[in-house]
Amino acid sequence: MPTSTEIINALIGAWKIARRDPTALGHFEFSADAFWRSFAAFIFAVPFYLVFITAEWRMIGEADVTITNTLPGYATIELLSYVAFWVLFPVAMIFVCRTLNLSQNFAPFITVYNWSSVLVAALLAPPYVLYSFGITSIETAAFLVLLVFITALLYRWQIAVTVFATTPGIAAGVVAFELALGFVINMIASSFLGVGPQ
Repeated sequence: MPTSTEIINALIGAWKIARRDPTALGHFEFSADAFWRSFAAFIFAVPFYLVFITAEWRMIGEADVTITNTLPGYATIELLSYVAFWVLFPVAMIFVCRTLNLSQNFAPFITVYNWSSVLVAALLAPPYVLYSFGITSIETAAFLVLLVFITALLYRWQIAVTVFATTPGIAAGVVAFELALGFVINMIASSFLGVGPQ
């Protein structure tokens, strides 16, 4: 497990990347052990994922959509889809990096990506929280989630540009691959959720 100092430094570095601070990468440790420790970021992201899942469950119930699963079943499948992405994305990125000649920065990228995922999850949480407390409507929450999602994509693009030290186009390709993988995983998860129009 990473130390509290490593966690704080990594999150500061993730924030500084968002601000395009040239000192951002200096906050990360890029050893082999630090690479594996970065996957502990999933533990810190889980509470946010649970917020997303419970809010989305309520949104499904409010929308003209039917679901054959119970909340525990829905939550389990959704959590497993998050786990699947955390496992499959770094594995798939090995081949992407080889194809794009970015292999020398594969481990640093995944390390930064993992820790930045906590920041992205925290950024996505407020619209769901506002909806869950009845402060915003489902339409407003969905719109806010879309805005934050676009911001998160730009942030992911900035991470790819910074860590890979590559061109904007190649960084955009990395983000597009991330989106495609997430879409496939979500489609597979949806097939087990029993979600459909009423």
